[in-house]
Amino acid sequence: MEVRNFIGGNFVDSISKSNIPVINPANQNVVGQIDEALDEEIDLALLAAKNSFNQRILQDMDASLKSKKMRSIASKLREYKKRGGMILSQENGKTIEQCEGEFDGAANVFDYYAGLTDKIENKLIPSGNDTFNYIVLEPFGVSLQIVPWNYPIALFARSVAVSLVVGNTIVIKPPELCPISSNIFGEIFNEVELPDGVINIVHGYGEVTGKKLVDHNSIDQVVFTGSPEVASEILKRTADRIIPCHLELGGKSAAIIYPDANIDNAVDSTIKGIFKPNAGQICVAMSRVIIHQKIKDEYITKLFEKTKKLKIGAGSDNTTEVTPLISTEQLQRVSNYCQSGVQSGAELIIGGEKHDQENGNYYKPTIFDNVDPKSTIAQEEIFGPVTSIFNFETEEEAVEIANSTDYGLASGVFTNNDEKAKWTADRIEAGIVWHNDWFVDGVNLPGGGYKKSGYGRDGGIDSLYSYGQTKRVSKRIY
Repeated sequence: MEVRNFIGGNFVDSISKSNIPVINPANQNVVGQIDEALDEEIDLALLAAKNSFNQRILQDMDASLKSKKMRSIASKLREYKKRGGMILSQENGKTIEQCEGEFDGAANVFDYYAGLTDKIENKLIPSGNDTFNYIVLEPFGVSLQIVPWNYPIALFARSVAVSLVVGNTIVIKPPELCPISSNIFGEIFNEVELPDGVINIVHGYGEVTGKKLVDHNSIDQVVFTGSPEVASEILKRTADRIIPCHLELGGKSAAIIYPDANIDNAVDSTIKGIFKPNAGQICVAMSRVIIHQKIKDEYITKLFEKTKKLKIGAGSDNTTEVTPLISTEQLQRVSNYCQSGVQSGAELIIGGEKHDQENGNYYKPTIFDNVDPKSTIAQEEIFGPVTSIFNFETEEEAVEIANSTDYGLASGVFTNNDEKAKWTADRIEAGIVWHNDWFVDGVNLPGGGYKKSGYGRDGGIDSLYSYGQTKRVSKRIY
């Protein structure tokens, strides 16, 4: 597998002569090394992207040709999903099935946006008989994109595909914890003969390479998915240059379960919403459950029984249901949060401790009950297989608890009453509201955050306007 940086259409030999070890979170074995991009590599990558943009390669490319190349990328992603899924599983820890699914999902993203290349319609705005006005969507320029480690292939595809449609050229930094699989994109871009310099892939630590990229004068946009703390730092570092930033940040997603809900469905949704997807390492995980007292005991009993049967193990085992956390640091972080939960007086129903297995970063699925809505585990994103349960009596109380954090990314409502579901959805402060399920998604559906969960939208047609800017052209007709 290629481990060099991809710049100007080629994998280039390391200039810095530095590399980063990549660790398998299931057993602490070294998966491989990736070249680290420092000053010279960064300058080359941004120069390649800037030259490509200045030559208007994407802006002037025929829409049908652009669509054809994007569909070719999609086909290659499906072709390479077994190879890529194996690499991603080894460096990220997820099951091979999940990792292959991530490549399939990335392919679907390129296919979807390939269909939009010739469907962005300019607007004609009437403002009197003597004027002619139209609006066009244009790119920002060089888009710096920083990808997180939990879904590196899917999120790489999400921002790159939209940028290709709008016309931004790209320098993208995959996550240093699991970067190797992202280099498959470089191989694919060459195979489909994407023009040199349009997309450049550079690797490095966020604290070093990430900061150097953000501080570089050649960037025209920043796309970042990650924590609010890092996003705040990016905003400070780009503020003087007025660089537009597109941010999808953390979440503390809440599910409100009303008394008339299907309890079995709510339990199954909780399992897949917090434990099975990447051990809770997902910003839209169901990390809070707000449930009516009338059905709480039955819900907890059923949830406990299903949770204790979940199989914890490596992603290489196709029977695994709860995979390892990404790093020893993340394992300690989750452990610290759970200790905080116990100290705050929350009732530990199950879990709350590390799971010893093969030196991996395993943590047991954890459920807290009777959680204080103001406590640390209720307010902060844990990013692990941990959920907290809260009681409510009235609909207003349930919504108040749901909205009581600084986050607003995703949420859910479980009820058989559509009127009540709409009433609740109207009042929840979140960019996504799911009804009677968790993870109801599609590439044509927009998502994004409220409050400290960020701004801008990804998915669907809406995302085009988060990756570009509109220009008005007006003429007076005499």
